[in-house]
Amino acid sequence: MYPRLRNCVLRAGEGHFLYDYARDEVYELDGEAFELLRRFTGRNSFGALAGEFGRDKVEEAVEYLLREGCLADEHQKHAPESFAVESFTPSLRYLQLHITERCNLACRHCYLGEKSPIDLPKGVAFKAVEEFSRFGWKLLITGGEPLLCPYFWELLEFASRRRLRVVVLTNGTLLSESVARRLAEHAHEVQISLDGMKHGHEALRGRGSFARALRGIKAARRYMRVSVATIIHRENLKEFPRLERLVKSLGVEEWALDVPSLQGSMRENAKLLPPPQEAARIYSSYGFTSGVHEGCAGYACGAHLCSVNVKGEVTKCGLFERGVGSLAELSLREAWKRVVERYLPKLSELSCSGCAHLSACRGGCRFRALSEGDFLGRDSFLCEVYTKTRA
Repeated sequence: MYPRLRNCVLRAGEGHFLYDYARDEVYELDGEAFELLRRFTGRNSFGALAGEFGRDKVEEAVEYLLREGCLADEHQKHAPESFAVESFTPSLRYLQLHITERCNLACRHCYLGEKSPIDLPKGVAFKAVEEFSRFGWKLLITGGEPLLCPYFWELLEFASRRRLRVVVLTNGTLLSESVARRLAEHAHEVQISLDGMKHGHEALRGRGSFARALRGIKAARRYMRVSVATIIHRENLKEFPRLERLVKSLGVEEWALDVPSLQGSMRENAKLLPPPQEAARIYSSYGFTSGVHEGCAGYACGAHLCSVNVKGEVTKCGLFERGVGSLAELSLREAWKRVVERYLPKLSELSCSGCAHLSACRGGCRFRALSEGDFLGRDSFLCEVYTKTRA
């Protein structure tokens, strides 16, 4: 037997990890286990590994990884070799790639504002995916509506051949049965926006969009993992008990909630902002997701995430208009270092550094803090969530 990892990569940074990108499972490793799994390439025999690490340790690792589905079939001849990359701290795990501003909807809360038929330069998009695959975990392909990007399917197929988890973020209205089936051939997950029941959803996304989004969710659910994203706004506040029942009945794996930010189209539709206390109650009561905005190692929220906008500029996330440079000129690794220096403060630098809830909320969203006047200040929404609903 020549052990070989299946649908898994080894990552180092804040620790040592085995990441199963097909199932979105993370296994924390000690240094010795990491070194052992680095040799699970299909080129080293069980006997050679046993001679180096001890038979019992190799047997234990093989048996465990077989149970978890992390080892390739020993008779498989041409599976891609897994490899390990020494990363950096904080590690860049999640990349949000905006490939187009084209969209078939005109959502009243969209942080991109008025749309135009602009696409991320194709060469930059492929470069971002290739470089991210050397150290990243999860690629989030978004827009606009990504399905409208002229090279969407070509990029998706390219990304699916890299050692990454590929997630497509869409409004769901274009997901016919055939599109969903094709999507499932190349992506591990699709995230679809559902912003309330019919009234609440269409108050943001327009007439007829609710039924089409539901059809998209049901079509995708037949073939792949589906998650749902919901914005809490003034028109859907009374719909969450019914919406929860609907989301659970659809069989989706994750349900992520957020509140709109005063960016893009929301600047003209600020009346849609929900009352903070009621939004905080809903945020604390509904949803089931791990999210991609966690902090780490003393850093604030979003310590592992950055974004590429349609101009090719790397930003902290999609909400930030100002970037740190273009991927046409920088490597993604260099751009991430700039993001950390300029947009990822340590918890000790925040004005709320003495708060008892800081270890849980990680200081909240830096864009919301900035929009309230101070990049290092409080995120008043997360303060409402933690000080009022979780006291």
